[in-house]
Amino acid sequence: MFASTHPDEARRLATLRSYGLSGTIEGAEFDDIVNLVSQICEAPVSLMSLVEVDRQWFAVSCGTGLSETTLDKSVCAHTILDDGVLEIEDTLLDPRTADNPLCHDGTGMRFYAGVPLVAPNGLPIGALCVLDTKPRKLTSLQRETLRVLGGQVMAQLELQRNVALGEVLRSEMDHRVKNSLTMVGSLVRMYRRTAQTPEAEAAFDAVERRLSAIASLHRELHSTSQEERVSLKSFLGRVLAYLQVEAPAHVSLILEADEGSVDSTQASAIGAIVSEFVANALKYAFPNNEDGEVKVIIKMDADGFLEMLCTDNGVGLNQPKIESTSADALGAKLIAASAEQINVELETNLTSDGCYLKLSRRPETAEVAAAV
Repeated sequence: MFASTHPDEARRLATLRSYGLSGTIEGAEFDDIVNLVSQICEAPVSLMSLVEVDRQWFAVSCGTGLSETTLDKSVCAHTILDDGVLEIEDTLLDPRTADNPLCHDGTGMRFYAGVPLVAPNGLPIGALCVLDTKPRKLTSLQRETLRVLGGQVMAQLELQRNVALGEVLRSEMDHRVKNSLTMVGSLVRMYRRTAQTPEAEAAFDAVERRLSAIASLHRELHSTSQEERVSLKSFLGRVLAYLQVEAPAHVSLILEADEGSVDSTQASAIGAIVSEFVANALKYAFPNNEDGEVKVIIKMDADGFLEMLCTDNGVGLNQPKIESTSADALGAKLIAASAEQINVELETNLTSDGCYLKLSRRPETAEVAAAV
């Protein structure tokens, strides 16, 4: 006989569809559960059945080649109307199943036991069940196992749905952040064209470089499963690739970096420092269009960031100091503030071989990291 319609059928179906399931579910965790319940209940057939508006389909199965049936053959449609385990010891003697074709044809389903798969909102989406070809009865241990494993099925479905929702949310946030950064960057470039003083132009240039570094950091965060940590080598590679586009053809930007990850705050500060150093080098270090290079060297250890050295092989001592003009003072302040933000030692100098900047992890920071 057909099962009655669930009293909250519309919401029940909406709940089922919220899991985004269609066809056979791939996943060893579901196969393991279905196989285990079959073995413990000593049943040749076990199913994870999902009850739709006009059919039931078997997302995971053991011992049968069937993938779905119409609702007139669905015992699980009866199971979802109860709270606990539904056990039919002899299907030919129970009015709910006596006229079910599956109990009379070659499959010979003579025993059924199932537990509803109940979502957190209290609505059932299907059932975990076992079938046998002969009348029988479950032991108390088998009934409890069926109940517990039904809960495990729902726990796994919830986990998959939450992961999927997280990916959707992350993708949506990624899209919005990209759009926001693009919009702000466009506004900065527009206002830069109206700047009246070198100081204002320098300020807008610094903001644009910082936005580029933030965009690179965002892309790096979005490309990794570790949402709060990034590969410093990969991140700075993006930053330098952007700056290389703005660099003269005769100046090369070179990155030599150990593999390793840092937290996003540390990466953002280091990216800002590199951006400002490179921008200053491109502005002052190669005034006569001579070939040159700006190099960034990153050293990492087991505790994370250890040291960074930025150098150029430009005019060196013949170049004015970085704080020499009010326009360049902004970049120097940004470098100093970024270094202070991540608690590293900062050293800058001009030599006969060019300019260099060195960041070093403070000794006390290393001691804390080693103690963790």
